Amino acid sequence: MVSHPIQQALVLATRTVTIRGRTQPLPLVRSGGIPLIKRTLLTCKREGVRRFVVVYADTAVRNLVEADPQLASLDITWVHDTARPTEDGHGLMLARPHLRGEFFLVPADRVFAPEILGRLLEEPLDGVTLAARQLANAEVEHTGIAAGGRALLDAAEALAADGGSLSFERVVDRLASEGRVRIAEVGTAYAQDLYTPQGRKAAQGLLIKALRKSVDGIIARHVNRRFSLAMSRWLMNTPVRPNHVTAFSLLISIAAAVAAGFASPTAPLWLAVGAVLWQLASMLDGIDGELARLKFAESKMGEWFDTLTDDIGKFAFFIGSGVGISAVTGQSVWLALCVVAVAVQMTLAINLYRKLLRTGSGSHYALTWETKPSNSLASRLYHRIEFMSRRDYYVFVWMVLAIFGLAHVGVIGMFLTTCVILVHELVRPRQVREEFVVGPPAG
Repeated sequence: MVSHPIQQALVLATRTVTIRGRTQPLPLVRSGGIPLIKRTLLTCKREGVRRFVVVYADTAVRNLVEADPQLASLDITWVHDTARPTEDGHGLMLARPHLRGEFFLVPADRVFAPEILGRLLEEPLDGVTLAARQLANAEVEHTGIAAGGRALLDAAEALAADGGSLSFERVVDRLASEGRVRIAEVGTAYAQDLYTPQGRKAAQGLLIKALRKSVDGIIARHVNRRFSLAMSRWLMNTPVRPNHVTAFSLLISIAAAVAAGFASPTAPLWLAVGAVLWQLASMLDGIDGELARLKFAESKMGEWFDTLTDDIGKFAFFIGSGVGISAVTGQSVWLALCVVAVAVQMTLAINLYRKLLRTGSGSHYALTWETKPSNSLASRLYHRIEFMSRRDYYVFVWMVLAIFGLAHVGVIGMFLTTCVILVHELVRPRQVREEFVVGPPAG
């Protein structure tokens, strides 16, 4: 393993590409809604890189980065390459005076999974380490990303002195002849260049695919996420921001509550209309997070806004449905059950907010009940019905029940689930996930 984390990156941003007959700097091509140079810098930053040396040829690249407030805090040393050579070894030579110790080598011509940089750190670094994957035919495919140090720079300088080609492949071959090349296997981690239309299309697909969450429930995975990913693919190249989508989702939830509250003995279908609108809000709910991850626009405020609007919309819908079901059936017990359940849920929510404030996160995903495995009957029971407490599941089931005129069954299920969660929270409260890093309180 590398003896210490690598905190600097050499970014090569000199390449051009021809799109629709017009030649333009490749680092300025947008992928996932933002320019490639911005994605490269922020991907590295996310993996602990604190200092950048950027070799560039087009002043437009530097101007874009320096004008972007999201990149204002980055420590960047700019190296202007007026010759624009096609061989990456020239970039190594130009950047050498500005590099101190080990560094990541990242060309700004591709999108790549952040974990590739982490994988590079797992191998010893005595020359150059290449992030690569093993192909089915036993060949090795280089992702274009590497880690190096003085030995890599010395090899490039020696080749330059010999007057030969300064391609990165020749630099690596020179080190390989000395036994100083290592391979870091990256498995399925993606890396895709954007030189061709096919490559640009594939890169968009890889970025969208990476937005899926392992914690998604069955409905979220097969229904909601399919819808939200399709919408995110369309919205990522528009000025729409994550908080815009969050606010719109809340409006749809409020509309769902109002529609359900309009139900009456002569117009019971309003319960189904409200449930369909609530399902739409649930499907929209994933888009804000997807856009935030695509554009590196995550924020504590955005997390809290999403959490609070989800809860407000849920509480409003339950009360609206209670009003509507009581009106349709002529039995006030349904409204009473909804009011009691919402009161309990609000109390639980406030308690969770207090825990989240201590973690520095605004997302419920920072908390879990699974910190201590248990074989108790209560624990096994909860794990069997835990999926019922997931928003994607109960919203979808509520819609199906409402469509078939059984919205009151949804109220019973919601009330019972609330009771189970209350008992579980009292007996075994949720705690911070073990893999979650506790940060400063959100301000």
